[in-house]
Amino acid sequence: MATTTNHYDLIVLGSDIAGLVAAALVARRGKRVLVIPQGPADGTYKIAGRTLPLRIAPVVHMGTAPTARVWTELGLAQQVRRLYAPLEHRVHVVLPDARVDLTPSSANVGEEAARVWPQDEAVPAAWDMAQRWSAATDEVLDPLLASDNALVGGGFWSRRFLARVEGQLPAGTVDEMHPLPEDHDLRRVASAAVPWLQHLHPTQLGKAASLRLAGLWHRGPDDMPGGEAALRTLLLQRIELHSGEVKRDLRVAELLLKRSRVVGVSLLGKRDNYGCDHLIVATDPLRLLEGPLLPELLPRALQETLQAVRVAAQRFVMHVEIGVRGLSPALEPLAVCLPEGSADDPVGNTYVRVLPGTAEDTRRVSICHVVPPQASTAGLRERLLGALDARGVLPFCHEHVRWMHSPHDGRPLTDGHGHDISDRAAPGTTHPMTPLYAVGKPPSLGVGVLSTESGLKSMHFACRLTLPGLGLEGEFAAGAAAAAAVVGPARSPFSRSPLLSRA
Repeated sequence: MATTTNHYDLIVLGSDIAGLVAAALVARRGKRVLVIPQGPADGTYKIAGRTLPLRIAPVVHMGTAPTARVWTELGLAQQVRRLYAPLEHRVHVVLPDARVDLTPSSANVGEEAARVWPQDEAVPAAWDMAQRWSAATDEVLDPLLASDNALVGGGFWSRRFLARVEGQLPAGTVDEMHPLPEDHDLRRVASAAVPWLQHLHPTQLGKAASLRLAGLWHRGPDDMPGGEAALRTLLLQRIELHSGEVKRDLRVAELLLKRSRVVGVSLLGKRDNYGCDHLIVATDPLRLLEGPLLPELLPRALQETLQAVRVAAQRFVMHVEIGVRGLSPALEPLAVCLPEGSADDPVGNTYVRVLPGTAEDTRRVSICHVVPPQASTAGLRERLLGALDARGVLPFCHEHVRWMHSPHDGRPLTDGHGHDISDRAAPGTTHPMTPLYAVGKPPSLGVGVLSTESGLKSMHFACRLTLPGLGLEGEFAAGAAAAAAVVGPARSPFSRSPLLSRA
């Protein structure tokens, strides 16, 4: 019989940022913490000696109240503030029959609108109204999402909190760009980045969340060097600084329950068990049902919620190393390409970032492309590169491609025509694409799917599905709430944290 050889105050299972936030906060509060990522905790993967990110979206949420509160408690507020800054270049929004080039903070929208839509006199007023609606939404959300009521275990999901917030936020009946027609391309420009920044399908997203995301994007967009991978590294360093452990090689076989309470985990390939007082699920809970946790052990309400969750679209990432002669001088480092179709359908959206390459005469082009849930990835690299060539984003680039690779299709490094150029037979590990979720009934406030409280004693959720409609901000808020369910924030006489002690 297996024996418990290690016991922790908290075990975090998974590597979603919400879980890393919770682990860092609990470790900072003096508890013994173990993180079992079961995947790349730093948000990167390796291929042929290269380290590449799994997500490439700018981290536009680092100036919001929930993230600032977490960084302050972790002692990283000043460091993040120094690193976090607007991108100092234009953003290309490539429409099917036009191209809008936005300067930082979208300051030139009026000039671009007069150039692209010279007959639409209502465009400037509609844009101004959208910005005012976004600012009004932030005035409500900022204090609410930073409040103790939202950032304690289950606080966001309490009836009192939901009732308080629901009447203050813009509803779906609000048309923030009236009187523009529903199919006007400026509406698509305004919301183009939303599917890139959060984890709900746009049709599921609440009006307030959509306004907030669009507002954050157009006031910047802001980013940090290294993006999401750099945030993960900061959190992992803080976990280990405060005597937390991150064991990347462990794999969980089963969650151990005693009287409807999670008391530990058993490990694949090991005879011993790890015990815990609390467990935080920081990965897609649907994966638990495929292995470590039997569905019948879950409360019925949680089973019904999980059964209603489906993947509505997925994001395919690829990286291309290109010689500088293969890039147009007119290409700025960030472009968003939109296909024909509805603004509510993100399938076909393509996001392009140009970053420094491995040599002075090369650039790395990182691409995120939204595909249907069951789309085949066979040949997708070549088709995507060809589409960007045809639309003038990467014209005539094929002959200048040094290599390209995706973590999602199981193929090795290839050239611009799809020919294998890898020195190794094995292409490396295949990583799942990040999804855009949909649920059976509208998400709570149009942003939340899973409460931090699971219904099982001592098991909590802090993952992308907790507050998916708020993107990274939602992950920080969910992580803080899950951490509070384990141990409340305390202020020592030597701490600079502004957080007050909890009784």
